[in-house]
Amino acid sequence: MVIDSIPMVVGMAYAIIATLMIVVLLRRGKFNKRVGYVFLVVSTLFGFLVFAPMLPYQFQTIILGNTKQLGAPVALAVVVLVAFVVLAFMFGKAFCGYVCPIGTLQELIYHIPTKKVRIKNKVFPVAFRFVFFVAFIVVALVSSVGLLKYLGVRDFFYLDVSSAFFYVFLALLIISPFLYRPFCRFLCPYGVLLSLAAIKSRFKLRRNENCIDCKKCGEVCPTNEAGRTDLKQECYLCNRCKYVCPVDGIDYTGKEVSVQQKA
Repeated sequence: MVIDSIPMVVGMAYAIIATLMIVVLLRRGKFNKRVGYVFLVVSTLFGFLVFAPMLPYQFQTIILGNTKQLGAPVALAVVVLVAFVVLAFMFGKAFCGYVCPIGTLQELIYHIPTKKVRIKNKVFPVAFRFVFFVAFIVVALVSSVGLLKYLGVRDFFYLDVSSAFFYVFLALLIISPFLYRPFCRFLCPYGVLLSLAAIKSRFKLRRNENCIDCKKCGEVCPTNEAGRTDLKQECYLCNRCKYVCPVDGIDYTGKEVSVQQKA
């Protein structure tokens, strides 16, 4: 389904524009469920039509040195990868949440109404992905093998049903209605960098002075990041906490409201 005649640069340009639009809408309080669905659908279509902006895969391509597969100048690809780490440091994981086709497809599937599996131990997903990240780097540098190939990312979006790896990614999608973003939270190597940057991001979904500690946000947060003191490194800005809040007690803001201020 991927149209090879469309340059991947188009996908990179979309990634930058879409991410900045999402940040602006969040800052102005104009981001809602309908807007979120639009970005999720459009970004997913970009994945199937252009195979971009697949920054995790492009990150792997650069690590492997297969620069001919980038579909863009190497310098530009590196600048884009660094730019999104900087954006995560400033604004959180808007790219992961609504722009990366791998993530948006999982997000759409998670909306299927079914019983959800919550991993209450927040350390386990982060630790598992870090171990995978180390293995990803070591295997790439020592054996020139990209582990994302075996996860079927490219084969799935190219609809290569003849490849066994296509069904590996399909299996991850089958899990996705029950377990929130299994690829993003356990396997994405580029996501490790964005999560580390997001820990110190200035703008986050934070509780404000209206918060009544009803704990409804914590009940709906799929990554257990809705607590007042949580780092938000695994916050995908899904806004479930904000939508369920009965007192408008959550803002996307750079202003920290301490417990003392609330009191």
